[in-house]
Amino acid sequence: MGSVSDLLHWAWERHTNPLSWYIRPLFFLPLAYFSWHRRPRGLALTLVALLTSFFWFPAPERPDPRIQGVLDMERAFLSHPDVFQVVMLCLAPLLLAAFCAALWRRSLGWGIVVFDAAALGKIVWAVSEAGDDGAATYVPVGGGALAVTVLLMAAARHKRLSLALWRTPGRSAG
Repeated sequence: MGSVSDLLHWAWERHTNPLSWYIRPLFFLPLAYFSWHRRPRGLALTLVALLTSFFWFPAPERPDPRIQGVLDMERAFLSHPDVFQVVMLCLAPLLLAAFCAALWRRSLGWGIVVFDAAALGKIVWAVSEAGDDGAATYVPVGGGALAVTVLLMAAARHKRLSLALWRTPGRSAG
């Protein structure tokens, strides 16, 4: 059990690197691409990359105290799970699945809504639970959500895709 604990500690230290935080939202672009084009292998590889990306970067010499505060809050959250926490933990993969499913069904508008709602929820949760330290999520999560949303909308415009939320996939909007 000590080796698993050591591995988790090693990985957790690397997650304090800001690059680990800034890269994560960018994985939603290949997730969107592979969902839209219905490529399960690409989805699977992107999910593996997303799940491992928090330890790709070296541990910083001096971690940002706000990032450390958010991670301390998350560690405490994960340490003593109750029913509410288990439900909250299930919400993340469910939202990820909803994002991919919306795009798989060719609903770019719903994909953006789900993605932005998840990002906003992450920020609100971090601020409500970690206080001022939660502000560390504004730029990587909020900025990442904004960048991904703008890029998805630009791709839609370039490809002349409808962003209409009410449109039934496979039917014309008119």
